Amino acid sequence: MSNLSLINSFSKLNVLVIGEAILDCYLNGSSDRLCPEAPVPVVNITERLNVPGGAANTALNVSSLGGQVKFLSVIGEDPEAALLKQSLESQGVSTAYLFQERSRQTLSKQRIIASSHLLVRFDQGSTHPISPELETRLIDRLVELFPTCDAVIVSDYGYGILTPSVIRTLEELQRRSPCTLVVDSKQLTEYQSINVTAVKPNYSQATHLLGLKKLETNADRIDQILLHGKKILDLTRANIVAVTLDRGGALIFERDRPPHRTYVKPAPQSQTSGAGDTFTSALALAIAAGADASMAADLAAAATAIVVAQPGTTACSIEALRQSVDEMDDNLPHPNLKLNQKVGDERNFSKLLMTQNQLEYQLNHYRNSGQRIVFTNGCFDILHRGHVTYLNQAKALGDILIVGVNSDESVRQLKGNTRPVNALADRMAVLAALNCVDAIAPFNEINPCNLIQIVRPQVFVKGGDYTRETLPEASLVEELGGVVKIVPFVGDRSTTQLIQQIQNLNTYDTSSLG
Repeated sequence: MSNLSLINSFSKLNVLVIGEAILDCYLNGSSDRLCPEAPVPVVNITERLNVPGGAANTALNVSSLGGQVKFLSVIGEDPEAALLKQSLESQGVSTAYLFQERSRQTLSKQRIIASSHLLVRFDQGSTHPISPELETRLIDRLVELFPTCDAVIVSDYGYGILTPSVIRTLEELQRRSPCTLVVDSKQLTEYQSINVTAVKPNYSQATHLLGLKKLETNADRIDQILLHGKKILDLTRANIVAVTLDRGGALIFERDRPPHRTYVKPAPQSQTSGAGDTFTSALALAIAAGADASMAADLAAAATAIVVAQPGTTACSIEALRQSVDEMDDNLPHPNLKLNQKVGDERNFSKLLMTQNQLEYQLNHYRNSGQRIVFTNGCFDILHRGHVTYLNQAKALGDILIVGVNSDESVRQLKGNTRPVNALADRMAVLAALNCVDAIAPFNEINPCNLIQIVRPQVFVKGGDYTRETLPEASLVEELGGVVKIVPFVGDRSTTQLIQQIQNLNTYDTSSLG
């Protein structure tokens, strides 16, 4: 299924969101003087924006992405509740399943912003568990709605809605009528007994779950979490774990499959509010629509990139996501690629670096933006699943994956006169179609030492059929300050095997004609 077909199918999905509804209030203004009572800025408020936050933002994102959403939560009977309901209804989200309780204060977060700078945030609202009477009503409605849904999203901020009884009810309902169940919670171990499809911890939650110290840089965080994918799966007992890493994108873990990484463009911290809600909503919709974990995560990352480009708590529209996917598809290489195509002439060819100057120019751009460069190389004659798995594993070790590709002559020296099957331009064009590959550079030698001296990668990756000792490039990489990583080898897939299978088929077909 294509990305666009998948997105279009969101409108057929019924989704239940349960969790804490929050009112996000943005007080925007300007400041040009200090207060005489204390050395603090005086802000002249010129605009007040009230938008759904927390689970309410998750519900809004599901609706904006085309899903049919039912939002189950509890709010108070106060001005904040009225503002939240008004905001939801004005954007097409029904408030029919919002229970109100006079004794509760609606959760709200008020931010004061001057000239796009966040100065202070005020939080208020009830965070204790809901009353037993309200809990019973909430469970009754949950039992009614759950069997009608294709997906259920639990948005648990730990503010009293997801009580132990509500979680036990979810467990029983999922056992009787299993559906796509995605959980975003600060206490993921409380959902271990539920057959959860996916969980979405952020980096802070993941390190807390694992009992690890928080690290500062994106590269260190990625390396740290990559080592503990299986443990997070075991601790949560989920089928899929998506760990969001802010500017580091996200790492996706599944049992018996290599990790997958998504990527984001850096955005101001003040614009990341609600980004996790968007990621969770798009992930749940894509999985419920039939996408595998990697494809669902890539769509979720695309939706998140759209909202973090905007100030405040916002939702991703289905139109914006379609446009983003169209643009990604436009960046795929043209099948009639010519070797003399200049980089930059057409954006379709931006991954294909044909000269040393072009490569060095691109590398300077990557380094200046603080991105971690990963390098690998090979012939990539007939691209198969083993190659794709290996390249995705390589990309997960950094931010930018540069692939060195043997020239036709060097392939002949390595593999014999019958190779390559595909010419260099074709091999590079196919590699460029992979999202995990950022840049491709050909080289004429048997090994890529000259190319490595240009790239100076932080990480040099080879498959598990190699060892550190059998790589003549290893010492050079380390002299340049990089590290060598050997990733698991997909043993049942190789170009040589594919060629042999094709030859066997041809032999069989010829003999059958006689």
